[in-house]
Amino acid sequence: MDLAPHLKEVLLCWGSDTLASWHEIQNNVAKLTLDDGRSFVLKALGPCSEATMRRLRFEHEVLRHVEQQGLAVAVPLLSNQGTPYVIASDCIYRLSHWLPNQPAEAQTSAERARLYQNYGMAIGRFHQALASYEDDAILSKTWQTDLRTRVLDEAVPVVLAHLDPARLPLFQALLAEIEPEMTAAFADLPRQLIIWDCHGGNVAVDGFEVSGFIDCDHISIAPRIFDLADFLVNLIKWDVGDAQKAALWMAHFPHLIRGYETITALSGHERTALAYALVAMPLLLMDYFFQHGLLEQTKVELAAWEWLVRHRQAIIAQLEKLP
Repeated sequence: MDLAPHLKEVLLCWGSDTLASWHEIQNNVAKLTLDDGRSFVLKALGPCSEATMRRLRFEHEVLRHVEQQGLAVAVPLLSNQGTPYVIASDCIYRLSHWLPNQPAEAQTSAERARLYQNYGMAIGRFHQALASYEDDAILSKTWQTDLRTRVLDEAVPVVLAHLDPARLPLFQALLAEIEPEMTAAFADLPRQLIIWDCHGGNVAVDGFEVSGFIDCDHISIAPRIFDLADFLVNLIKWDVGDAQKAALWMAHFPHLIRGYETITALSGHERTALAYALVAMPLLLMDYFFQHGLLEQTKVELAAWEWLVRHRQAIIAQLEKLP
């Protein structure tokens, strides 16, 4: 999507035409810098629809609440018309403040532990703030995710229908081994508002400190371990073939849970279920990629899934060591 033709037109709707520079981050996302030095993120969200506008109004309400609890989040800015979006050429746009995002590369075990703990604390604070959001009509404004249903009843059949026949026997064998454990782990998990799209690309970091959350447009109701699993899998899934990197992740991921639990504790059931939520994440993405014809992307997810299934007992052992 070409943002350039509409930049000035869209900015005027937020009361500014003093654009000094801009550069594209993705094909629908750009960083804008004004003459006064302030920076913003503009995202094109596709064709205008009432559903998208409703979603953006809900997102703004929730993120304003989160911000009022003291967290740095990229709240969509209100336009001159009082809406958290602008419509131009039948496309809908969202503008938000740019958050500092210059992460430092962890060189030592202590630095990695510090970074992971800070990630966990930030996610815990976000969850705590979301849990305090009150809206009697919340069920009409966002969706709910039941992990067992979403993974085993919806995602797995899609994967089975599309997987390369050569990979199918191993997948079926591992699935038969782990499915009863997942069913038990996902039973009766408490649910609340969560981020739902919680990965490193949406968490801004300045050095080793989390500077805020961006692109929070999937807030919905689900077990909170969903966010923790999503974040942790994104830290390892590209490296499961590298024994050294995998060992580093295995040794350090508990620091993220420790950080989280300095803010809000997980129950024993949630801790155990977390290992199986990790296994669930690649299945959900394989479901999406297969349905959208993105076959190459499924290879990373399948390798991550197989690794996580095989290493689940080691992951559970790490979780059980936590105080």
